[in-house]
Amino acid sequence: MKLRDKLNTEDGYNEIIEETKEFIDSELDDLASYNKDSANDKDKIIATYENLFKYNLELFETYYSLGEDVLKGKSVFIANIHAMQESWDAQSVYVQMVTMLSIGILLETEGENFNKLIRLVERDNVNDYLIDLLIQYRDQDWQQTESFLWNKPYKGIAEIVTLSKEDKVKALERLKKYLSEWYKSLETKTHESKWNIHTGYWCWEAGALVKILGLDDSSLKDQQYYPYDMVHWKD
Repeated sequence: MKLRDKLNTEDGYNEIIEETKEFIDSELDDLASYNKDSANDKDKIIATYENLFKYNLELFETYYSLGEDVLKGKSVFIANIHAMQESWDAQSVYVQMVTMLSIGILLETEGENFNKLIRLVERDNVNDYLIDLLIQYRDQDWQQTESFLWNKPYKGIAEIVTLSKEDKVKALERLKKYLSEWYKSLETKTHESKWNIHTGYWCWEAGALVKILGLDDSSLKDQQYYPYDMVHWKD
């Protein structure tokens, strides 16, 4: 098995996987102990689903970084859709939706599950260029917003889309620049921590953009942060 993100070791990733599975089991035990009809447990249930989302995403990313088969993480991703349904807040966790929609596109997630994400966006009346672009790939009737909820680093995506209509080579060059901008925007550089917390750096929306815009990403095969194998798992 070949590591996809070499900023951690095979042993390091395996340790994270085992610990994260234990955390997930613990959260599920907590969830089973709550009364979903009790007002006293409502906040606890939401907080537990928030934790489950975090751990599931970390597990998914760690599997991918370790070099596992892409589809090994699909069941984790599907479970995370449910966790997101129970806890997502559009005002504070925009990046979660970008990540989930992007991975959903890359995994070619079934319509029933992808539509659960769309319904969350509809429920909270989210208007954002990138989220709309991702949804429109699966629902051509979806209306495109021209503004971004978060300009940095996402605003550069509009340039990539515009360039792709005229010159796909230039669009790819702009995408490479975006990958660098994306990394610089990360608040936490986990590979620098003294603790074993690095699950991998993956710009999932970059892979989704390549698929949506039909770009030739052969030059990105070994590009850091770009999930090449996720884009090409069916090849």
